Amino acid sequence: MKKELKKITNLTINDLLNKDVIMPSIYFEKFNKNARTLEINLSDTSFNKELNQIIIEDFNSIEDYMGNIISSTESIGKAAKDTKTALLNKDIDTLSAIYNQMQNLEKELKSLNKKLFVDELTNVQNRKWIYNKFLNDDATFKENGISILIDVNDYSYIQSEYGDLLADNLLIFISNFLKKNLTEDDCKFKIARFFDNQFIIFVSDKNEKECKTLVNNIKQLLSNTTLKSNSGLVIKANYEYYLTAYMKNQDSKDILETLFAQLKEE
Repeated sequence: MKKELKKITNLTINDLLNKDVIMPSIYFEKFNKNARTLEINLSDTSFNKELNQIIIEDFNSIEDYMGNIISSTESIGKAAKDTKTALLNKDIDTLSAIYNQMQNLEKELKSLNKKLFVDELTNVQNRKWIYNKFLNDDATFKENGISILIDVNDYSYIQSEYGDLLADNLLIFISNFLKKNLTEDDCKFKIARFFDNQFIIFVSDKNEKECKTLVNNIKQLLSNTTLKSNSGLVIKANYEYYLTAYMKNQDSKDILETLFAQLKEE
């Protein structure tokens, strides 16, 4: 059920990307329309029961996250006081214990950060990361760069014909493929899964011409790549690529509109 809700949400967000102001009535109108398209009955009793359960689970996750943050903050405060005392007393053993404690806290915070801002399937950044970490508070870019949209346009077909497992493996493959090849090209980049079948790459150390060359190389490699399932089924997916430059302090909304407008024109 969560996967279906995510699909409706992604479709709705995509429909509303070019809106400066989104009223609740417009959002729910689009949400209901997309639910009907996916043949999901929002009035169904079982749907509402599952929806309530998902809301409770998400609420509990947020509570757990906040509890861990508070606990970590308290531990850091205590460690700071203990460090001061240990330094005054030249207590090496206590300082060593505090150091180990701080390392464990760092690991816990990284784990919490990953849960919030990393896509659990592909292990790349998620859409929340773009808006909460990559962009400024006003949703403008922090630096100049090139954005590249990669659309796995066979994803829905593969999912409906062969199931979620094969479709998910396709997304895992393409995300790993992109990370590997961009790293080998000595490219300074960040990659995020924006929608179910779409990734956005942000490149900060190359110009538009160089990025077009990167994309052409990726296209060439992927055109000769097939995936084979455990059952022997061979899949050759199709991809679409679009890129546009962005400037420091430019509104990200303009860039996203430009990228997705190119996709809709196809």
